[in-house]
Amino acid sequence: MRFPQFARKTIVQTILTACASPLSAIGQTPAQSVSLSFGVDTSISQVRDIVRLTTAYLTRPDSSAWARGLWSPQSQVDSRFRDLATKAYQGFPATILGVTGTGPADTVFLVKVLHASADSTGKQIGVLALQRLYAVRAPGTPVGWQLASPRPHLTRSWTHRDYGRVTFWYAPGQKESPTKARRASLFVDSVAKVLQVSPPKHLNVYMTGSTEEGERLVGLDFFPDGSGPGTGLGGRTDGLAGIIFLGDPQVGEAYLHEFVHAVVGPTIPNGSAVFGEGVAVWLGGSHEKSLKTMYALLAQYQATHPTVSLVQMLNGDAPGGEDATTALYATSGLIVDSVCRNSGIAGLRRFAQVRGSPDDIIKVLPEYIQGIGSNIDGWWRSETREALAR
Repeated sequence: MRFPQFARKTIVQTILTACASPLSAIGQTPAQSVSLSFGVDTSISQVRDIVRLTTAYLTRPDSSAWARGLWSPQSQVDSRFRDLATKAYQGFPATILGVTGTGPADTVFLVKVLHASADSTGKQIGVLALQRLYAVRAPGTPVGWQLASPRPHLTRSWTHRDYGRVTFWYAPGQKESPTKARRASLFVDSVAKVLQVSPPKHLNVYMTGSTEEGERLVGLDFFPDGSGPGTGLGGRTDGLAGIIFLGDPQVGEAYLHEFVHAVVGPTIPNGSAVFGEGVAVWLGGSHEKSLKTMYALLAQYQATHPTVSLVQMLNGDAPGGEDATTALYATSGLIVDSVCRNSGIAGLRRFAQVRGSPDDIIKVLPEYIQGIGSNIDGWWRSETREALAR
């Protein structure tokens, strides 16, 4: 997963926190209110019932939806959570824009929801997400209908291939690389062996042309993304559900960074993005870049920004746009690498549980890494040079 570039100071830290945990474990905030667009006619019985269903879910969008009979049990997603569009639920007012049929039998309806707020004048609108859900007829349930993820509907006709414990699903037009697919499948087992954890039983990996296409599979037709170079292509993982979305055709199936998340997320509880992203960079690089390449780019960034501190970097205050983002990834990988070299896998797993701000993380580093001393910035720069020389 990439660190967005927009509103860098605030947004980077928000996304870093989210990256540290599996997507289906992120807490959901109920909609502040649920209203209907003028096109939603509740005099139609099916529409009225689906509006009731959707409203009940949006006012409590958590894993209890399955127990309450609001979410379809036919979904293949892990039973602990059926909805992967968790980042849409941040307490914004929700508006149901439409409830439209998808066929003559009217057993499946498409529900569109806008998550947005407005200022007191109603002229300044802040849009968080445009969401798409399916409502399927379900006799005997509390409302007679249940919600379902778009993913099974949209990928039903996609080509899919099995490689060991991994199934790759290919969007129309996406090229297959058996070599990269086999490499990724073997890599999953090697990561589990290194970290001394059990590998996932099975992973479903969806190959698309961009991150936006991957977001649509979970029902997000719009969600704010970064601007400029390096955005629009990337990956996203829900380890608890055993699902990876890969949207960078150049990297293809060998997007190893996300496979690390898929192994680590369900097996090593972690509290900070320094570990969560750092371990993925350490073992899987970033996009097509190897760990050594990331270190070289970090050294280059440090040379051109001699006054930037480690705390600035981890807080998202470092200047440099995409270069600073790359340096942030590389720095997290460097820290995890150093912790493991000094404290072993057991120490790394203890470090994974450290919570708090970047300042808190920096304060505990001497407990895991020998020889840091009082000059943490000097250590950061010298450790980068040593890592490059290894």
